[in-house]
Amino acid sequence: MRFILSLFILALAPALSAQIAAPDLQCTRSESGAVILNWENAIVNCGAYEATEIFSATAPEGPYTLVGEVTNPGATTFSDPNPAGELRYYFLRYRYDCPGQTAMPSDTLDSVIPRSPALRFVSVEDDEILIDWQASSSPEVIGYIILEVTPTAFIPLDTVFGVTEYRFSFAAGDPPTETRSFRLVAIDACGNDSPQGTVFSPVGLTGTGGDGCDNAITLNPEAEDLRLFQPLSALELFVSFNGGAFASQGTASPTTASASFLNVFGSGNLCFYYEAVLADGSGRARTTVFCTSVITSTPAQPFPLYGVEVNDAGDLLFQFGANPNQPLLLEAEYLFSAPGGLLTREPSLPEDLRGLSSVTLTGPLAEPLQAGETVAFRITDSCRREVTTNAVEPVYLAVSEFFPGQNQLNWSPLVNGLPGATTYEVLRDDGGPALVPLAAGVTERTFLDDDPPPGGGEVCYVVRASFRPEGGGAGDVFAFSSNRACVLPVPGVYIPTAFSPNDDGTNDVFLPLFSSPVRPEGFLLRIWDRWGSLTHETTNPEEGWDGTDELQPVPPGVYVYVLSYTVGDGERRQRSGTVNMLR
Repeated sequence: MRFILSLFILALAPALSAQIAAPDLQCTRSESGAVILNWENAIVNCGAYEATEIFSATAPEGPYTLVGEVTNPGATTFSDPNPAGELRYYFLRYRYDCPGQTAMPSDTLDSVIPRSPALRFVSVEDDEILIDWQASSSPEVIGYIILEVTPTAFIPLDTVFGVTEYRFSFAAGDPPTETRSFRLVAIDACGNDSPQGTVFSPVGLTGTGGDGCDNAITLNPEAEDLRLFQPLSALELFVSFNGGAFASQGTASPTTASASFLNVFGSGNLCFYYEAVLADGSGRARTTVFCTSVITSTPAQPFPLYGVEVNDAGDLLFQFGANPNQPLLLEAEYLFSAPGGLLTREPSLPEDLRGLSSVTLTGPLAEPLQAGETVAFRITDSCRREVTTNAVEPVYLAVSEFFPGQNQLNWSPLVNGLPGATTYEVLRDDGGPALVPLAAGVTERTFLDDDPPPGGGEVCYVVRASFRPEGGGAGDVFAFSSNRACVLPVPGVYIPTAFSPNDDGTNDVFLPLFSSPVRPEGFLLRIWDRWGSLTHETTNPEEGWDGTDELQPVPPGVYVYVLSYTVGDGERRQRSGTVNMLR
């Protein structure tokens, strides 16, 4: 062990203009009951040489005493008797005839052999093995011998100087890297070597799985080898596919990575290795490489279900994310969920979804889809692995007359549970070959049409939802139409107070006049004479009373009528009064 005393001595000495350099104490060795000191002399030109003084102590902090001096200026060794093998500490100092100059002490060495270096890790990198170590704590060490450990011998590979790592190549015919072991010896200039250090091997890596329905490969770094590489902060996994470059797959805790999993499917060749990341940031140790041929059944692939619409025929039209890697499925079904947890299945989803992005459930359902009911897909592959998509619900549109000449539209949102943006377009059927757009980019779910077509007839609308998934491009928009919703304006009615059925072509028939057509369903017009006899009855809104009863003219007078009819929103209305018939 070397102890620097010069700074301590200088701190106690007055400031001097010059110093006498110290000998370079290189090493000690034990020989025939004595400690042999070896040094190299320094060049000193300040005056005449007198002696080289040797100081010794039994503790590193002293006290040190002069145990001998050498008067030969060319001498480089000194023998200090030590028959009991006592641990001693030494430093040297010159004595020159240089008035006013201080003689500096050498470094301090102990009398034991060098201490072993601390081997940190053995790493396998491509076709090389890297051995990394911490320098010996003994300052007299000048180099290291790298030994390969075999069952029968320690084989020297090389002796290196001034470094703390060593690389060498291995060939295909060499022993497997995980079976090779190494240790280091530190050496000094006296020919002493340290005790042989810990035996290290590259960390072996094995794995299982990756065939048939087992699409998980379990990787197992050799725990005993890993335990030597302390302290570790993480293990980083690298993977190569079919001979390609290795790429990182992320890190894991070294306490849990002894059983890591990588999901794979299809067929090909995979190779793996871990890099053990040392916690102090001083290096990374790579395991051996584990390779395997993968032949697995492709699992059912998850995909987003963007939405659904119901067309006029009652078909359900779905759009979803296409996946060309989707396997041929064992089962595929629609899942219908109603509020309260009621779940029904429809098994007519195609079992071959490879490359598809839309499907249609043809034909009306036994029970039409209602607001609040959702649909999802459930698919099952040949290994009975299931994938269930997100649930979707179509847009439901309702229309009512807000005020004469204004129609109010309200609709439910497009439901898919996916991150993204949804806007709506409002369209109206004006009887032409195409729907007329009224508004686009609507984010609210209400719209007032204050300019419906004239004529007072039925007006129909459709709302089209456009969904853009989060992160999608300009072309990644999926459109879904609502149901077709119609409204009949509430008709105003004018009822004449008199008529004269004299066939003169003017006011010959008693007929209520409506501002817009009324539904035939629910229409009823009845007329009674003043004695309470039913004179006329009709359910045809276009049929008036011509002043007869069973084709016989009735006498002039005042008659009582009761009119019932149904307006566009289904409300039942009734009017009653009297009409004066003149002849």
